[in-house]
Amino acid sequence: MRTDPRPNCHYIRDKIQDGSVETRFVSSANQLADILTKAFGKEIFIPMIRQLGVQDIHSPT
Repeated sequence: MRTDPRPNCHYIRDKIQDGSVETRFVSSANQLADILTKAFGKEIFIPMIRQLGVQDIHSPT
């Protein structure tokens, strides 16, 4: 049995509307979660994984 996500959505919406929670714009360049859902070229991918603290275990030390 799955839990319905809608009540949580309404809770968050209410908190945003009453000022308890503030949302901020995050540009794509700083949206680190995108690395988990989108394909990137090497020039974007490598800096993002470094920001996440991911280390290449095959890289010489």
